Amino acid sequence: MVYASDTFGSSPGNHSKHARERFVTASPTFAAEAFIDDVERIVEAHRTDLVMPAFEEVFVLAKHRARIERYAPLFAPSFDLLHTLHDKQRFTTFARKLGLRVPETLVARSDAELREAITHFPRYFARAAYSRGGVTLLTNAGSLAGAVELSECHPTSTNPFLVQPFLEGTDLCTFSIAHHGRVTAHVTYVHPLTIESAGGITFESIVEPRTLEITRRVVEETGYHGQISFDFLRDDDGLHVVECNPRPTAGLMVMPDAIFDAGLRDDTNGQTLVAPAGTRRKLSLAILRNMVVQWKEIPEDLEALVRAGKDVYADPKDIVPLLYQLIAYSHVIGYRRKTGEVKRTDLMQGYFYDICWDGGAL
Repeated sequence: MVYASDTFGSSPGNHSKHARERFVTASPTFAAEAFIDDVERIVEAHRTDLVMPAFEEVFVLAKHRARIERYAPLFAPSFDLLHTLHDKQRFTTFARKLGLRVPETLVARSDAELREAITHFPRYFARAAYSRGGVTLLTNAGSLAGAVELSECHPTSTNPFLVQPFLEGTDLCTFSIAHHGRVTAHVTYVHPLTIESAGGITFESIVEPRTLEITRRVVEETGYHGQISFDFLRDDDGLHVVECNPRPTAGLMVMPDAIFDAGLRDDTNGQTLVAPAGTRRKLSLAILRNMVVQWKEIPEDLEALVRAGKDVYADPKDIVPLLYQLIAYSHVIGYRRKTGEVKRTDLMQGYFYDICWDGGAL
């Protein structure tokens, strides 16, 4: 049985019939101690078999692992390893040591350094060492050119910006499950349709053996145990490693249940189960929103509604989460009230702003 939790009551997943019970916890971002208190009470009271992180709360859980694991194992590696992979500057250094293909990278720790760094590349791409979800990407090329102004970006010594050449190619993403240095389940996917040219709203699995090779190198080198995801860019020269997300991502949506279950239980006879190509999923409400705010994309959106597979939430046997997608928008409204701003990037930020970790004290 599954016990679900989130930081707000209207979270769609908390209203699935597949959740035996659901809980609202304190925010791991703004009240880490209270969050751990909440999780500890839940795990103890319900004799939980396994604690499965779903986003960046994994850092708080790993930092306080001893308290959680008095009652149940945490499916995540050490905090130090999570930090190395999550911090884009640290990960870039680590990936180079492994011999992985990483774009040339300049590090800017102040506004002045950022202004200087972007002059080194005619077409550049920059983002903070702690960032996620395609938010606050500074670039002068591609569909996001000018979406974020230089004046909005403020690198610091604790959260610098990485500046790289803008590369043309296809974005590939992965999601994998690993047990003590072995990859047990793996999926590679693309997101043909995005919201505001950032996070995906349609998803399709593909087979790309090289993503598994790279994932295995990292997992074996580190003895990784838990869920791990990567972003790649594929061009004519091969695969560039863009970043690592040491947590689940949208790949969960296109990994078949049987592969996920076997990978999680480590019931694969020592093999890596690879998800087949062709599984498609979509977020229909996000596509409909896109038709309103990006009317020039209506033909593409209509095709996605018809051809992009099953909706992630619209399960006829479990329909309530679909309804809560609308109600959950109140969380975004709350974020806008806190910040006092309405921007292109705040839709995605509004859903996860209170479960992020940007390197601060825990």
